[in-house]
Amino acid sequence: MLRVSEDEYYLYCTSAGDGFYCWRSQDMVSWSDKQMCYRRPEDAWSVDRYWAPEVVAFDGKYYLFYTAGNREGSLRIGLAIADRPGGPFIDFENRPLLDLGYATIDANVLLDDDGRNYMYFSRDCSENLVNYRHVSQIYGIELSSDLKSVKGEPVLLTTPEQEWELKSGKYRWNEGPEMIKHDGRYYLSYSANYYGGSAYSIGYAVSDSPLGEFKKAEENPILTSGKKKDVSGTGHHGFVMSPDKTELWVSYHSHTNVVAGGGDRKVNICRAGFTADGKLYMNGPFTTAQGLPSGAHPTGTDFRGRNVTSGFRSFLKTEGGKLSELKALIDGRMSVHPTDGDLDVLIPMSKDGEARVLFRADAPTKVDELVIYTGLNGVTPDVSMRVLLDGKAVNGRFFFESQEGGINPVILSFEGREVTSVELIFGGQGAASRILLSEIGIYGTESIAH
Repeated sequence: MLRVSEDEYYLYCTSAGDGFYCWRSQDMVSWSDKQMCYRRPEDAWSVDRYWAPEVVAFDGKYYLFYTAGNREGSLRIGLAIADRPGGPFIDFENRPLLDLGYATIDANVLLDDDGRNYMYFSRDCSENLVNYRHVSQIYGIELSSDLKSVKGEPVLLTTPEQEWELKSGKYRWNEGPEMIKHDGRYYLSYSANYYGGSAYSIGYAVSDSPLGEFKKAEENPILTSGKKKDVSGTGHHGFVMSPDKTELWVSYHSHTNVVAGGGDRKVNICRAGFTADGKLYMNGPFTTAQGLPSGAHPTGTDFRGRNVTSGFRSFLKTEGGKLSELKALIDGRMSVHPTDGDLDVLIPMSKDGEARVLFRADAPTKVDELVIYTGLNGVTPDVSMRVLLDGKAVNGRFFFESQEGGINPVILSFEGREVTSVELIFGGQGAASRILLSEIGIYGTESIAH
């Protein structure tokens, strides 16, 4: 996905036998205006396998980096340029941008803040044997200042070696690289295992330099279908900012048929971010409702949603009014898989069968929606919840439904008002009552002028 402006996004993906389609959106949610943005010309250097397009806005134009098969049957990375994000993209000099004499795929470009540019790619396992095994490995190489040529030699950055990356038999993959810079460090996220299998997942590695040395994260994979039965093959992703540029999101594909897998895939998005200690996370995969990207203007509505959670502090309110801060409830990271159990917050009941969680803002903030993510072990069905805005009740009393996996969010909408406090009051009916929460999202709206 490419963010062109606050209300204009483009989506590019493997989509045609002779080029690429793109789609347009105003909100990252509803996509339309399908059009062919790149079509192979008759005399092109490439002939088939048009894969993995990525578009970069640069110097007033749009640069499409893509994978394709050449006339000798080997994969290469090409470059096409357009004046508009929807194309038409025209091949630069009708030749591969990267031709190292072996198969390369999945280009990703970093425009670093020091003015230097880099491209990351996978040396494809179709023509890469390592210890008699077909292996895809990720490399990096510097690009010229105009992005139209490479400089120097490619540097090997990652190879499949962690246990989760070795699920696909005699072939092994590190592919689909995506580089993002955060607090001066370089985060190289990538996909591993066979793209058509359920084990296709995303991990990451970190370095202090754009060309390494990279160290893989111990908590990998950070996006995987795992034991979930309603999603399969989560991988090959890209990062994009929300409309108001306050949230990082990740787009990725999964299998349309979770049983059959294979090459028929669909688009997914979820929130991403960094923890206080510098870990990259992705809040997915979810197949249930999520809060809208911050600043999104959904088609057909008169409001622009805004995630205002960061303006609040979160507390457990115990008997006697004592407050104990609960930063984990609003840190942006939520539990999705069994290994995420340490992200859950247990909310203890008082002797009279109540538990209170309080959110306070420094300044009046308009609030009209709460998104409540229960923990992996959920909230017992006997637990009810009331909502107070500045001490005034809204929406009556709500009872939780039993939810397999405990990750389906509860979304409460109400008439918006400016408040400085939001209080959730939980009530239980028995000694076995349990409240495990993973994350709370607080949303406000602002009217759109007509």
